[in-house]
Amino acid sequence: MTDSLTGYFRSRVANAGLDQAAELLAETASALGWDLAAFHPDVQDNDLVRGKGGEYVARHMGWSADYLSGWRDRKVNRFCPVSERCQRTGEPFVWHADAAAESWRDQPLLEEHRQALDYYRECAAGALTVPVHRPGARVGYVSWFARDLKSLRTLTADHHETAYLVSHWLIQHVDQVGDGGGAVEADLTERLQSLTDRELECLFWAARGKTEEEVGMIIQRSQATARFHLRNAMRKLDASNRTHAVAKACSLGLIRVL
Repeated sequence: MTDSLTGYFRSRVANAGLDQAAELLAETASALGWDLAAFHPDVQDNDLVRGKGGEYVARHMGWSADYLSGWRDRKVNRFCPVSERCQRTGEPFVWHADAAAESWRDQPLLEEHRQALDYYRECAAGALTVPVHRPGARVGYVSWFARDLKSLRTLTADHHETAYLVSHWLIQHVDQVGDGGGAVEADLTERLQSLTDRELECLFWAARGKTEEEVGMIIQRSQATARFHLRNAMRKLDASNRTHAVAKACSLGLIRVL
């Protein structure tokens, strides 16, 4: 069954838009016995993936609009221990939506981490998460959720290989179709085109490890001016911090550091 399911997924996802890919992931997860599935192509991005009409694609995977809005408003991804672990390992891992669980004893948790896990616990007992590392230091993941721990253990034992394959195929496909297309892609293009030469120059020097004060000296402006240009670049690139902005600019070919 699993061989035919993975073959079906791979053949269908190749021609799917983001909304259809999300529906296909949910369909695959359900067929295997998982209660929910979710994916995020870039753990540095604090927003969720949007489809053609600007709606979160997670709606097509069974997540409620209220839950997704809460996830965004609480900035769950910014303090998500799952996202942080994905950046430290390329191996799939099982975690529990409980800060006191065995799965978190190797990772010190802040209060914000505990709050993120409590938010996940509203929907599931835990998940199998498959990190997907790509060129350009981008890290995404797919999580396969179960509502109780017994099911989580059983499903992980029975279907971890399928989850691994499907997760990588999905994230690779998301990279190919882009972050949403349609209105969202047009908005991104408009923001990228609005980046000024000065903003790109500041990003270039930031990529070389220069501080805001040093960037200001190089461009013969004040530190405050350098900070202003860098923050504008972060906003236009939809980046969560300066390092994220540099990574995005490099991956988009806007700056080169070699």
